[in-house]
Amino acid sequence: MYDSIHTAGQDAARHGVPLSACPLLKPDNLPKRTGEPRRKWRAKLASWEAGWREETAARLADLERRRQLLHSD
Repeated sequence: MYDSIHTAGQDAARHGVPLSACPLLKPDNLPKRTGEPRRKWRAKLASWEAGWREETAARLADLERRRQLLHSD
């Protein structure tokens, strides 16, 4: 796993950046442009997306816990 890329995905989610805005999907960062092997690029993309999804799931779980606390009074 690419820890810094994973963390970047988490940070993006924390700041409200949509999944579709992953910087690896920009034309200048695609393997065709960079010459990077597709397998390596896909691994980086998967790492960024995993970080984004983990942070999003954690935030949604936290919001749900807060909602339940508010309605349990």
